[in-house]
Amino acid sequence: MNTKVMQVGLGTLVLIGVVIAMTVFIPKTESFRGTMYDPALPAPEIGLTQGNGSSFRLSEKRGDIVLLFFGYTSCPDVCPTTVAEMKRVMSELGADADRVQVVFVTVDPERDTLQKLREYVSIFNPAFIGLSGSKEELEKVWSDYGVYREEEQMPNSATGYLVNHTARVYLIDRDGNLR
Repeated sequence: MNTKVMQVGLGTLVLIGVVIAMTVFIPKTESFRGTMYDPALPAPEIGLTQGNGSSFRLSEKRGDIVLLFFGYTSCPDVCPTTVAEMKRVMSELGADADRVQVVFVTVDPERDTLQKLREYVSIFNPAFIGLSGSKEELEKVWSDYGVYREEEQMPNSATGYLVNHTARVYLIDRDGNLR
């Protein structure tokens, strides 16, 4: 075999190895992904019912950081992945997690009973709060937060339908502002 061809092949393999090594071993810096509210905007009030049956008002969480997510318990992918990610974040915060509240608002009130919401969020973390309310109450909250929601009928599925929805975690600071 030609020596020049072997040198080019070996050089290519070395280059590929260097790129792989750089990808694996060089630390990556975290980068911001999302929408920055600057100046901060007041988070719209939320008045719904918690999974345990008690009332919830977002304004009562002033002093804490709130991570707010809109989803549903029958979601096959995005919702459990996002809530699991928030569980991981909370565990990495250690003692600081006591100053952060995760709130999960349903986009599927027909199926997400209060008991189902309570059980669902508790699987991830017993301190997480699941919220629901009447269709009218929820529609106002969805509208206030710009949440897109659409039912997609799935006649051959056991669930009957999926809910396409905004998949964003809203961060609300200690002063009640969107960040």
